[in-house]
Parts: sequence; structure tokens; C-alpha cells
Amino acid sequence: MYLKRLEIQGFKSFANKIEMQFDNGIIGVVGPNGSGKSNISDSIRWVLGEQSPKSLRGSKMEDVIFAGTTTRKPVGMAEVSLTLDNTSMLMPIDYGEVTITRRVYRSGESEYYLNKSSCRLKDIRELLMDTGIGKEGYSIIGQGKIDEILSSKPEERRLIFEEAAGIIKYKTRRDEAEKKLNATRENLLRVADILHELENQLEPLKNQSKKALKYQGIKEKLLRLEVNLFIREIDKTEAGLKELIDQIDLLKNSMENQKEEKQKLNQQIEDVNQLLNQWDESFSNLQNKFFNTENEIKKKEGAIQLSKEKTLHNDENLERVKEEILKLKEEEINANSQLEIKLIELEEVCKELDQLQKKVIDKVESYERQAHHNSSREKDMEDSKSYIIDALNEISDKKSELNSLKTLIRTMEERLHQINKELCDFNEKLKEKNTEVTSLEENLKLLVHSIDSIEEEAKEIKGLEEKLDNNITTDSQQLEVLKNQINHRQSRRNVLEEMEKDHEGFNKSVKNILQACEKNPTLGKGIYGVVADLLKVPKGYEVAIETALGVAIQNIVSETEADAKRLIEHMKRNNLGRITILPLSAIQSRNINNEEHRIIGEQKNVEIALDIISCDEKYKNIFSNLLARVLIVPNIDVGIAVAKKLQYKLKIVTIDGDVINIGGSLTGGSSIKNTAGILGRKRELEDLVSQIHTLELRMDNQKNKLDNMVSKKKEYTQVLLNLNNTLQKNKIKEATLLNKIEQAKKEEIQYRASILQIEGEIKQLNNVNEDSNKKQLIIDEEILKIEDHISDTRQTVNEIHRNLQLEKEKQEALNIEITQSKVKEAEVEGQKRALLQEIDHLQATIEKAEKLKILKQNEVANINSKYSHLEEEINQTQSELTLLREEGKNLELKLEELKIKKSEILKEEENIKRRLEANQQVTADIQENGHKLDLKKTKLEMQQQSYYNKLWEEYELTYNSAQEMKQEIEDIGKATREIKEYKDEIRALGNINLESIDEYERVKERYDFLKKQKDDLYQAQESLKDVIDEMEKNMEIQFINQFQIIRENFNNVFIKLFGGGKADLILEDEANILKSGVDIIAQPPGKKLQNLSLLSGGERALTAISLLFAILLVKPSPFCILDEIEAALDDANVQRFSSFLKELSETTQFIIVTHRKGTMEITDALYGVTMEEEGVSSLVSVKLADKNDDIAS
Repeated sequence: MYLKRLEIQGFKSFANKIEMQFDNGIIGVVGPNGSGKSNISDSIRWVLGEQSPKSLRGSKMEDVIFAGTTTRKPVGMAEVSLTLDNTSMLMPIDYGEVTITRRVYRSGESEYYLNKSSCRLKDIRELLMDTGIGKEGYSIIGQGKIDEILSSKPEERRLIFEEAAGIIKYKTRRDEAEKKLNATRENLLRVADILHELENQLEPLKNQSKKALKYQGIKEKLLRLEVNLFIREIDKTEAGLKELIDQIDLLKNSMENQKEEKQKLNQQIEDVNQLLNQWDESFSNLQNKFFNTENEIKKKEGAIQLSKEKTLHNDENLERVKEEILKLKEEEINANSQLEIKLIELEEVCKELDQLQKKVIDKVESYERQAHHNSSREKDMEDSKSYIIDALNEISDKKSELNSLKTLIRTMEERLHQINKELCDFNEKLKEKNTEVTSLEENLKLLVHSIDSIEEEAKEIKGLEEKLDNNITTDSQQLEVLKNQINHRQSRRNVLEEMEKDHEGFNKSVKNILQACEKNPTLGKGIYGVVADLLKVPKGYEVAIETALGVAIQNIVSETEADAKRLIEHMKRNNLGRITILPLSAIQSRNINNEEHRIIGEQKNVEIALDIISCDEKYKNIFSNLLARVLIVPNIDVGIAVAKKLQYKLKIVTIDGDVINIGGSLTGGSSIKNTAGILGRKRELEDLVSQIHTLELRMDNQKNKLDNMVSKKKEYTQVLLNLNNTLQKNKIKEATLLNKIEQAKKEEIQYRASILQIEGEIKQLNNVNEDSNKKQLIIDEEILKIEDHISDTRQTVNEIHRNLQLEKEKQEALNIEITQSKVKEAEVEGQKRALLQEIDHLQATIEKAEKLKILKQNEVANINSKYSHLEEEINQTQSELTLLREEGKNLELKLEELKIKKSEILKEEENIKRRLEANQQVTADIQENGHKLDLKKTKLEMQQQSYYNKLWEEYELTYNSAQEMKQEIEDIGKATREIKEYKDEIRALGNINLESIDEYERVKERYDFLKKQKDDLYQAQESLKDVIDEMEKNMEIQFINQFQIIRENFNNVFIKLFGGGKADLILEDEANILKSGVDIIAQPPGKKLQNLSLLSGGERALTAISLLFAILLVKPSPFCILDEIEAALDDANVQRFSSFLKELSETTQFIIVTHRKGTMEITDALYGVTMEEEGVSSLVSVKLADKNDDIAS
């Protein structure tokens, strides 16, 4: 697997689309500072999922989009595509080539693609997990990353080791498993709460269901009797309707006859209207034709007049053209005579020009011969002058050399004086340096003593800090316990609030209408809610009061009967079931009489239920009606004793929920033991809110206590930090003093060496001075010889110059004669050109006159032709005019005939309209009679529909479905009595909850389902725990094995790159391998083991590079991007770095951004990044066949 291709468009400085092809080996990216080469490594980091703009050297993600320049507009999108060769199937995807694309828009919208298919960032991260590739891995390393590896905290540094150890995917899966485990625990808690609540509902629902089934049996008998009474009334109204329908049918037949007659009359009206339309059309056509004829006559008369005017105009044109032809003939004759004269003059000028040209040629030949002779003499004179100049230069050089020797002698004398002085200075400095070394060693002793004192104080503070840490841990655990208690109660509260919101425990019909009122405020107007929400019950009485209320606890309270009626109608329309409503305006209070009061007063521990509860004053009648005649007693024994004394006239309920009914029957058992249903839920909710508040106050106090301890710990930490800083500074001072002492001793040695060097230089200067004096005498003799030879050469040059002056005068005379001849030749040439132009002009004039003459003759012929054409046109137009006048008279007669015909059609239309009015009167009489019959029919239908509605509203039966229950009623009185008896039986049953039958089945089914779900969740929880434990064991084994190999490699690579020394990796907490930080120990050769921060920039870089190479040896990354990581290294270290990089390139592909020659030499290909256009980066690529030759050149 390797990086195959990179495509960038609109990313940072890459405004244009670029494509980089990569092969295995080492690929270099070079370019000047600011050219954008580091943007290539940024683009790879970005496409692999980097989310931090700071890591990409920006403030927000939109900064990666090309922002434009002074000559270019910004672009709206940045896109980078990275193509990986996956033939090795290292990535778990069935593609031999994988392309990852990331795109970002200025709107902030970001997109990811995998092989051009849209995907999530999570998909890409999972695909690259444990390959070494990724923004958090070790495949992209820059200068900042190098320093970060050494400067980051040990626990942050371990991320690189986790990636190298290949446990990232296990760690991710473990984290996901822990999230699932927490979700499972929360679900278990929630399910347990719901199950507890459902258990409280099951037993009461079971009793209500039995009672509802008995009610349904009685209700069925009552239904049959009442339905048959309705059928009897419906059949009676049906007979009356049939009689009325027959009468209405007779009227409908009469109405049909009238409609047919009306249709015929309307058809006749339409026919008449059609005739009138046809008349209008004919009249309009004739009238238009008549007007068109009149217009045509006027046009023809105008045309004749125009033709006559054209004839007069042609006469004038003919005379004008004949005069123009005569003028053209005269111009042609004059031009021909002038042309003959000019041709004669041209012939004479040509002869004179030939003579002049021959004379000029002879003069030029003589001039050239003289010029050649003079040039030869000038060359001789210049050669002599050149010799003189060369000789003078040589003299100058000799004199310069002489001056240099003199200067050298003078300089050496000055240097001798200077170095003698320096020798004295060095001797003095040597004494000073000895004193300085002694002083530095004294300061070092004092500093070492200070360091020991600070370390002792730091140790004491560290002990106090550790003690405080233990206290913080204890209090944090207590705080966590409080948080868990609050969370548990909040979870329970949320469940109860959700049940309250969903009206859990109420009948389905009650739930439906409450939800409808919440959604529709108009429907809920005048509705105060259910009984359970309108009272408050003291703690401990919830079970007793809920039992006393029974099903009435779910009754709805309204303002008036009208509000109650509105709800019932809504429920009927929407089939929402049945409910009981208590209107405040209708419900009357009930009370205990004086005798009953007396008996109750004599009993101990007996309370009236109404006196126990509290409610708003306006609901007093409601609760008086429900609870005024209900007593609350501590147990069943007291209840039975009180019931006997009251002769079983009041309902008595125990605190546990046992009931002594009116009449003496008893209801009880364990079904609602220790639970209070709806009211109990409300009580529990109030208690939970109070408990949460109390716990939150305790938690706040605990937090404050913990914050104080943390604050104190921060103070200790700050003091410790200050001591450590002081200690660190002192150690730095110690190292500085050691360096100064070492430096001073080195300078002492240098001073001694300088003294020896100066003494040697004095001896050398004396030797050079003696040689320079000898050479000065030799140069003086050579200058005298050269000056004698220059004097002889100057005499020869003067002789040549005099003779050459005379020859040049002859050459100048010849030149003047040539110039005069050429001037004369030019004058004659000008005369010739002027004559030729005049001749051309005259010839053009003759030709033009000839052409115009032909055109004018043609124009005369055209005018004559127009004469005959106009005569024919006038005659033809006169004939057409006569015909048009006759046609106009005929059209005028036809228009008069049409006007007579129209008056006849209008009379026929009037007659038909009178017949139509009579028809409408008869129709109106029939309609009135029909309306009266319809009213009678409607009244009967409404009466019948009323029976249908009652049948549906009360029994949800249609007439047809009711026929299945039809029975003959022989005795209406007996049937009425039976209905009364059935209703009394139903009333004796009390409040019935029909929904309880389905509700019981639903709750039971839900309870069974949730119980099974709870078991499944518990098994899932245990399974997840086992999975997490197993993964952590595997992660520990794999991490420690790989860590040991990296540790060994780090030491070996460090020694190889530094040429000695040692290095190590240490786990901070070996007992907790998966969370332990990693410390780096480095000791370059010749130095003491010291803090990483004290290493030089080059040493820090080389240490981090050693770690990177050590990891790559254990788990080679498919490719690695290195961005100027060797910038801080000197040439020797760059050479070692390059050599090692070359070895690693056999298993890892490297793309390295660099400007170091040593690194460039080992690359297989180079990409150059330039900015030919300001602010826009572009690429140049080079394949290196012979790398070393190319780079050297």
C-alpha cells in the first residue's frame, strides 16, 4: 500500500487544480520560503480528517479556501483528493485503489467522499484505523509536530504509541462498548421503575374488569329491548314517507312536461338569434365591401394623377443628360492634347538622367581607391600607437607593483608594531581569565548549596500535597455517591412525570379526551381536569382515599352541563369511548345527618374522608358528593364495629384499602397493599422533588468543601511549581556556570596558542621584508628600458600622420564632387517622377470621361423607355376605375334589401318570448306545491333520522344491523318495566370502567414484555462487561509487547544518529498500562543526562526523529509525510538522517518537504513549488535518473 496520487484545487495558495503522481521510494518537495510547499502536507492532513483550523495554520476552517489576490477573485470551494494503492488489501475494503475526497464551501458546509461515493468522516477514520495513516498518527510529521512530541505531556504523547501498537481500533471499540453499557444500565433502571408502577396497576384493573363484564351482560339485555322499541317507531315513520313520495312523483311528472315545452321555446329563440347573427354578418360583409370599393376608386384616381406628374419629370431629366454628354466630349479632347506634350518632355528627361548616372559611377571608383590607400596608412599608425599604449601600461603595472611592494613593506612594519602590542594584550587577558575561572568556581559552590535547600523544601510541600490529594479523593467519592443518589431519584422522577404526562393508569377514553383538550383549547374550555388532579391528600391516606373514590377518581370535572355535553359529543363523533363528567353547576353536596355525626363522634380513630382531603373551594360540592358519606378507619375490626353502629348506611374504608360497603358487603385482600396508585404516584413525585432538593443542597456543600481543598491543592501546586521553576532556573544557572568555566578554560588555551602564533608571525614578517627590498631594485631598471623604446616609436607615428593628412584632403575633394553629381541626378529623377504622375492623371481623366459618357447614353435610353410604360399604366387604371364605380352601385342596392329582412325576424322573436313567460308561471305553481310536500317529507325524515341517530349514539347500531336483534313486542308496558329493572341493576353496580377489560389485558401484556426485556438487558450488560474486560487484556498485552520493541529500537536509532549516547522510553504508571503516560530520556554523547528542554534545537529534532524512525521500524506506515523536520540539523546530521531515511524507504514511501541539499540527494523524484503569479502556487516535477549529478549541477 502506498500514496499514489494527490489532487488539490482551491486549497490555500493552490488556486488552480494540480495533480501530483507518486511512486514508491522518496519524493522531495522543494521551493523558496513562502512558495506554499508546506500547504501540500497541510492538504494531506486536512483530507485525512483534521478538524482543528489551528493545526492547519488558520483561525477557522474557511481559511483553507483560496482567498484571492490583487489579480484573482476568491474561489468558493476547496477540494483535495488522496488516492491510495490498496492492492495489498491493508485497508478492509474490496478496491485495489481507494480515493478519499474532502470538500469545504465558504458557507461552512463540508463533504467527504470515498471512491466518489458520499460518506461520513467516521467511515474514513475506521477505514484508516491502525494503518499508521491519519491526522493523529505518525504518517504526517512537521517541525511543530517534532517539538510537540518532546514538549507535550506524557499522557498526551502516548497517542503515537497507541497508533504504532495497533490498539486504536480496540480502544475505539472499547469506548463504544462502554457507551452501550451505560445506556443499558440506564435502560435497566427505567424498565425496573416502569415494572414497579405496572405491578401497582394490575390487581385493581383485574377487579374492575370482572365488574365490567357483569355490566356488559345486563347491558346486552337492556340493549335488545330498547333497540326493538326504536325499530317499531322507525317502521311507523317509514309508512308515512311512502305516501308522501307518491304525491311528489306526480308533481315531478308535470314539472318535466313544462320543462320540455320551455326547452322547445328556448330552441326557437336560439334559432331567431342565429338568423339575426347571420343577418348582422351579411350586412357587415356587404358594408365592408362597399367601403373597400369606394377606397379603391379613390386610389385609382390618385394613381392616374401621379403617372401624369412622372411624365413631366422625365422630360426635364432628358434635357439635363444630353447637356452633360456634350461637356464630357470636350473634356476628353483637351486631355488627349496635353498627354502628347508630356510624353515628349519625358523622353528628354530620361536621356539627361543616363548621362548623370555614368559620371557618378566613375567618381565613386576613384574615391574608393584613395580610401583604401589611406586606410592602410592609418592601420600602420594605429599599430604603433597600440605599442606605445601597451608599453605605457606595462610601465604603469611595474610602478603599481613597485608601489605595492612599498605598501607591503610599510604594512609589515605596521603589523610588526601591532602584533607586538597584541602579544602584550594576550598575556594580560590570560591573567584575567585565570581570575575569572576562580570566581566562577566559587559561585558554583554557592549555587549547588541553594539547589539542595530548594529540593528539601519541595519535598516537604510534596508531602502536604499528597495528603491533601487523599482527602480530595475521599470527598470526591462521597460527592459521586450523592450524584448517583440524585441521578437515581431524578430518573425515577422523570419516569413518574412521564407517566403523569401520559395519564398512565387512567382509562383509555379519559386519556383520549384529556389529550384532545390539550391540543384544542376551544374543546377544553370550561374543563378543570380529572378528580385525581383537583385534591390534595395527607401522606399515608393515599390508598384509603383512592379506594374510597374508586372509579370516580378518573371522572372529569366541568364548569357547566353544556361543557360536559360538548365533550360527550366530541367523543361520539370521534369514537373515543365513554367517560363520566361532573358539572359544577349540577352536582350537589351530600352530608352526614346529626345522628350519624353523633355516632362517629363517639368512636376513636374514625375520620370522615371529606375532612381529610383539601381542595379549592369551588370543588367543595364535588368532593362532598363523593366523600362526605365515606369514613376512614385504621383497620377492618374498627370498621366492622362502626358499620354495625351505623347500620351499614355509610361506606367505610381502612388505611390499607379494605372496604365495608353500604349494605354490609366487604371488599379487601392484598391487591393494593403498600401502594396507592394514581394518588400514591403524585405523593411519591412530591417526595422525590423534596429529596432531590435536599440532596442537591448536600452536594453543593460537598462541592464547596471539595473546591476549597482543590483551591488549597492549587496553592501547594503553585508553590511547588514556583520552587520547581526556581530549581530549574538554578540548574540552568548551574549548567551555565559550568559552560562558562569550560568556556573560560578553552579561552585560556586559545590565548596561549595565539601568543605562539604571533611570535611565529613576527619571524615570517622579517623574512618577507628583506625579499621585498631586493625586488624593488629590479623593477626600477626594467622601467627605464621600456621608456627609451617608447620615444623611438613616437617619432615614427608623427611622420605617418603628416603624409596621411595630405592623402585625406584628396579623398575629401573626390567626395564633394560625388555629392554634387548625386544632387543633380536626384533633381532630374524628381522631374521624371512628376511627368509620370501627370501622364497617369491625364490617362485616368480620359478613361473616366469615356465611362461617364456611356452611362449618360444609357440613362437617355431608360428615360425614353419610361415614357411608353407610363402611357400604358394610365390607360389601364382608367379601365379599372370604370368597373369599380359600377360595382359600388350594385352593393348599395343589396344593403337596402337586408334592412327589410331584419324587421321581419324581430317580429317573430317577440311572439316566442310571450309564450315563454306563460310557461314560467305554470312551472312556479308546480314548484310551490312540491315545496309544501317536501317540507312534510323532511319533517318525517328528520323524525326517522332522530330515531336512527339515537340508535347509533346510544347503541352504535345502524337500522340494518339492528334488524338482526328484531323481536315482536306484544306488550309495550311489560317491556317498559323490564327496561327500568335492568337500569336499576346497572345503577346498583356503581361506577363501571369498561376500558378496564382491554386496559387489564394491555397492562398485563406490557408487564410480561417489560419483564422479559429486563432479563435481556441484564444479560446484555454482563456480556458487555466481559467484552470490555477481554479487549482491555488484549490491548495491554499488545501495547506492552510493541512498546518494548519501540523502546529498544529508539535506543539503537538514537546511538546511530548521534554517533553515541543513550536514550530510553519509560512508562509513568506500569500498574495502569492503558492510561500511563510515556517519558522520553535522552543523553547525547559527551553530555550528562539532562532535561529535554535543555537540549539544543538540533538535538531535540534528532531525538524526535530517532523516536519516529524507531516506530517506523516496528510498524512501517504505508507512507510518511515529513515537513522540514531536518531543518534544525547541521550538515553532518542531515547526512546521517538521509542515510537512515534511505534504509526505511524500502518499506515506507516518504514525501519530504525540504530545502536541505543532503536530503534532496537521496530523493527519487522532486516536485518544485513556485509562485510565478503572486499568491498562487504552481508545480514543477522532475524524475531524477542520476540524482547526484542533477543536484550538483
